[in-house]
Amino acid sequence: MRGIFQPPRFDDEEQTRIARIQHLLLLLCLAIALSASVINALLGRSIPTIALLASSGVVCIALILLYTRRLHLSIIVLLSLFIALTASLQFIGRGAHDTVTSLYATVIVIGSLLLNRRAFIAMVAVILLVIAGIVTAETYGWTRSPYDGEPGDWFDLALILGLTAFASRLLSESLQRSRALARKNAEALEAQAAALRASEERYRILAANLPDSAVLILDHDLRFVLADGPELAATGYSKEALEGRLLYEAIPASFAAQVEGNIRAVLSGKRFSAEIPYEDRIYYYHYVPLIDDSGRVKYAMILALNVTERRRAQAERERLIAELEQKNAELERFTYTVSHDLKSPLITIQGFLGYLERDLRAGNTERMQNDIQRIDAAVRKMERLLNDLLELSRIGRLSAAPQHVPFNEIVQEALELLAGRIAERQARISVAPDMPIVYGDRDRLVEIVQNLVDNALKFCDNQRAPDIEIGVIKESSGSPIFFVRDNGIGIDPKYHEQIFGLFNKLDPRSEGTGVGLTIVRRIIEVHGGRIWVESAGAGAGATFYFSLPVAPVLIPEMSNAQSAPG
Repeated sequence: MRGIFQPPRFDDEEQTRIARIQHLLLLLCLAIALSASVINALLGRSIPTIALLASSGVVCIALILLYTRRLHLSIIVLLSLFIALTASLQFIGRGAHDTVTSLYATVIVIGSLLLNRRAFIAMVAVILLVIAGIVTAETYGWTRSPYDGEPGDWFDLALILGLTAFASRLLSESLQRSRALARKNAEALEAQAAALRASEERYRILAANLPDSAVLILDHDLRFVLADGPELAATGYSKEALEGRLLYEAIPASFAAQVEGNIRAVLSGKRFSAEIPYEDRIYYYHYVPLIDDSGRVKYAMILALNVTERRRAQAERERLIAELEQKNAELERFTYTVSHDLKSPLITIQGFLGYLERDLRAGNTERMQNDIQRIDAAVRKMERLLNDLLELSRIGRLSAAPQHVPFNEIVQEALELLAGRIAERQARISVAPDMPIVYGDRDRLVEIVQNLVDNALKFCDNQRAPDIEIGVIKESSGSPIFFVRDNGIGIDPKYHEQIFGLFNKLDPRSEGTGVGLTIVRRIIEVHGGRIWVESAGAGAGATFYFSLPVAPVLIPEMSNAQSAPG
């Protein structure tokens, strides 16, 4: 039922507006006419009651015309009713001097709102003709008016109503033009808003799908207009926390001050890139001015690209290259050792086998014994070298299951294995009590301490007894750093890194193959630690520092391809 009593809608917005006004007027007139007819009926006034009921019927006809979309005809019926009703009241009343004459002004105002210009002029002409008829009737005494009508009365009313009509029409057309302009502006604003929404949507789609990136757009007030992208959340922000807020309101003042100059430079039209750290990340910022159709920079856009992965990959690449170069160097030294150090005992064996054969034929048993000793020494040297190479190749592959073990137990076991040499050199060994529990392959960890203490015994100053200290210190991070310190011959600082290389012996005449410190470093690195040496130089002794895990860590397996050193 509500739909039935709603004014019709037209394709033209202006007609729809007029239909709403006409509908409201008709309902108001119908309510007044019906109410007045009831009151007059109660007062026993039959003629006004009949007239009001007749008017109600005309209004209903106008409503029906409106509901059937005959808008123009409905308006004519309503305005004709007003004119006829006003003329009737004048005729039975005081003629042109009756107060109801002012209703013509109301009719003119309503007509200026509902009629087009031609229909409005026709309506005003009809009103003036009706007034002329009323003035004539008053002149001849056909009305109840106590006044004598004259042509001047019509002229006065025509002038007043004409001016009212002119002013009403002028105002109505001005309102229509204003409405048209407002509608046009509204449409333009809506189109602009739609274009802005579409543009913003494009930016948001672009920003939301750029990997490891965030897109930020700021206006000349340094206010965030748009903030989006997968990297935004990684910095602890959201678009809701940034959009609509000023730069210094949204981000820490220190960082805002760092980037404000760049943003203002972009708003002045500059385009550039910069790499700026933010907390634990590194971002590569592309600063781009956004220019409107007039060529003016409207916004500054910042495309922030997270590079914490590219840098990590670059660092990893550099580490792998350095490691590969180190392994290549070790491989070169290994090749040299195979071709020289292994070849040398073989040549010795081959030579003395010839001597042995000659001495055997000559029956010289004394020289035969000497030949056999030389051959045995060469075999033992080759055996030591091969054993060290085999040991190096096994590190990280043939390890036992890692376990928690107190470091003092590891030290004690290593010292027991070296008890003979310690006693021989009359060395003094001091061990710190209550050292941390470490996690790893127990046998390999013992091997670390054994090699370092053995080196300290081997390179001691023969003029004094070896004094060796084993202990632990803590880094600023709280991680334990173990050390083996001696009072031996010392190491020149320029050789501090070289001594860990494969087959590197600072004194070629010293015992051993030059593989011991390489084995130590490999074991420590496989356990996730590191080793370095500190020594002021000759005669100053040396301290070997190394770190080991104190909690479970993944101990990597070396591949079969690393079965040979390097």
